[in-house]
Amino acid sequence: MTYPGFTNFKAFARSTRGTSAIEFAIMAPILIVGLLIVTDVGLAVNDRMRLDQAARAGAEFAMNSVDEADTIEDMVKASATGAYGDDLNDVDSSRIPEVEAEMYCECPGAPGVSASCSNLCAGDIVPSAYWRIEARKDFDGVFVPAFPITTQITVQTR
Repeated sequence: MTYPGFTNFKAFARSTRGTSAIEFAIMAPILIVGLLIVTDVGLAVNDRMRLDQAARAGAEFAMNSVDEADTIEDMVKASATGAYGDDLNDVDSSRIPEVEAEMYCECPGAPGVSASCSNLCAGDIVPSAYWRIEARKDFDGVFVPAFPITTQITVQTR
């Protein structure tokens, strides 16, 4: 004796109609989350490139005889945000990087050893002057956890 609903169930179980819709329903959320994570990583890479560009802009100012650390730091912030001055207008404070510019000198005969910038090195040689510019900011993505982005550049000015 066969049950009337049982033959319909067999036909339903053998049918392959709709399997692609079920596969899509299973895979779509995974693909969407993956796409969002890739987008977050892309935005982090973009922020890092902007920070690198801002630090290079500060290095260019240092190479053009700007000798004040505060001015170089302001120029890096301006390059990173597109705004300048004490009041950065409508710039979101999370976009403003922390910047540190430091000048130091070394004697040409002793690389890696700090020297006074105002005194001559042995043999009456003028010490080489360098600027180290470091910029930092936090990246806070949607799916990627927050992490710091840091860049540093050193340029010889004399």
